[in-house]
Amino acid sequence: MEVITNDFNFNKSKLVELKYNKVVLIILHHRGGNGDVQSIHKQHLRNGWAGIGYHYYIRKDGQIFQGRPIKYVGSHCAGNNSCSIGVCLEGDFRKERPTDAQLQSLNELVPHIRKMYKNIKRVLNHKDLYPTACPVVNLKGFVMGTNEKGDFIK
Repeated sequence: MEVITNDFNFNKSKLVELKYNKVVLIILHHRGGNGDVQSIHKQHLRNGWAGIGYHYYIRKDGQIFQGRPIKYVGSHCAGNNSCSIGVCLEGDFRKERPTDAQLQSLNELVPHIRKMYKNIKRVLNHKDLYPTACPVVNLKGFVMGTNEKGDFIK
């Protein structure tokens, strides 16, 4: 699995170090549209954030891009940013389904994240924690090794 890194300029005054032992969730999102990771970064800067709020972005072709460096708290799920890693998939799942390539990459990325953050217990959809339709499709249901609640099966 390859994660393509970026050389984004972040508003460093707004970045907060992520506390390793507090990370217990992976939260899944859909973009609600199409485009590259750079366009999300620019949009999130315009929102007044440090920069892209997702830690990872998976394009339709399955390419995985680094967003916000994983050592920093994300901006992707209010009230849960400091205990989670955010993963966003390209596309608007109100109109389309995730591609097979995206789901394959997601199933490679989740174990990769879990190796870095040993306390992660669950994979959840954004809408499980926040009043939104995101990601419309039950993405956590596509993650192998989890049950319908998103808990990891031992």
